Amino acid sequence: LIMGLMGAFFWAIRGTGGFGGETGGILAGLGWAMLWLGFSRFVGGAEYQPYGSGRMVAAITGGIALGGMTGYGVYISWLNGDYYLNYPKDPRPIAAWTGYAMLFVCGIHWGGITGAFMAWCAPKKALRTQDWVWRILSGIAGAGAALAFVHAFPQLFLPFYSEGLYDVAEYKTAQRALGSIQNIAPHVGLFLGFLGFEIARKDWRAVKLMALMALGFAIPFAVGGYWQTQHGSALRIDWWKNWEMTIGLGGGLTFGLAFYLFNQPDAKMAPRPVTRLERIFGIGLTLWIAINTVLLGTYEGYIRLHERKDSLEGTRDTAFVLANGIALLLFAAWVYRTAKMKQQTLEHPDTSPMSMKLLPGILGIIVVAGFVISTPPQMQLANHVLLTLYTVYVGGSALLFGLLWKRCDSP
Repeated sequence: LIMGLMGAFFWAIRGTGGFGGETGGILAGLGWAMLWLGFSRFVGGAEYQPYGSGRMVAAITGGIALGGMTGYGVYISWLNGDYYLNYPKDPRPIAAWTGYAMLFVCGIHWGGITGAFMAWCAPKKALRTQDWVWRILSGIAGAGAALAFVHAFPQLFLPFYSEGLYDVAEYKTAQRALGSIQNIAPHVGLFLGFLGFEIARKDWRAVKLMALMALGFAIPFAVGGYWQTQHGSALRIDWWKNWEMTIGLGGGLTFGLAFYLFNQPDAKMAPRPVTRLERIFGIGLTLWIAINTVLLGTYEGYIRLHERKDSLEGTRDTAFVLANGIALLLFAAWVYRTAKMKQQTLEHPDTSPMSMKLLPGILGIIVVAGFVISTPPQMQLANHVLLTLYTVYVGGSALLFGLLWKRCDSP
């Protein structure tokens, strides 16, 4: 439930001004990654958990960010039965299920590739160098095959394709749909290629994890699309945000279910030590990129929301250089400290890949960022509704964690 409630918040902020695409994906992925790592340490026995390592931070953050490289806004009008050649002019009728189907496909790759990266952190059988080569080639082959299929049979995905509408450059919305299909296809193919590799090597835990993550995002992506049919309602709230919050809630519940099903301590498993590479790349490099993205996105969002472009526009380059400089220094210090750690310290079962004292601070940065870029100078009904919901999500998560803490401390 905590993963779900906070996920609703993360995903809603992911699409707010200052963020979007892969940068917003980094914010949401970082939030879920911190929760995953935190719960791994909180329940105890992280060194015996298949997916309890610091590599999961890079896997979850990177997987959600990669999904943000595809766009899906063009399918919203399809949900309402309208197909536009050049929005908002002259809509043509279209079956609403086509919009739901395309959103389902978007969710498949968004959750599926994240699940693949997660599965890579704990293969049932160790991979040799040639196995890794085949794994990567399988993904590339899947991406190439999916893209080739879309190019060969575009009429299966693009309405009215036989009429030659997509050859007309002036039809901007149609061109956008064409580009979106060609962008989504290799992402789906990449996931299917990775999935096929795990099926071939019979790593059924990896297959189940990837399938769960794929469906766990695809279903709320599609079902939540219903909110997009309410834009003509007399109730003037942000229906798009309702859709995003549904995705985040469903995706977060999926993360929680994956944790419960696949990350229980395994008594047969040898205790896993923390490695220097895990700390440097799985944690340090990921945090440097992700926190920096969150801070700069918040600054950009604040400028837009408060219409401070004239007074603050010139400071963006300075802020970018300053933030990256500080982050680079912190990363260098992290690398130095990791290099100086003794091997017996890394192998000690109480050693965490990162200090858990950092976790509430990182989550706090995300929460504060979300409220900063969601609180305009002049509040409307939609703003009040969203901020109330955000407060419920964050406050409810804190309450649930308090109850969990109390239960775990009980004799």
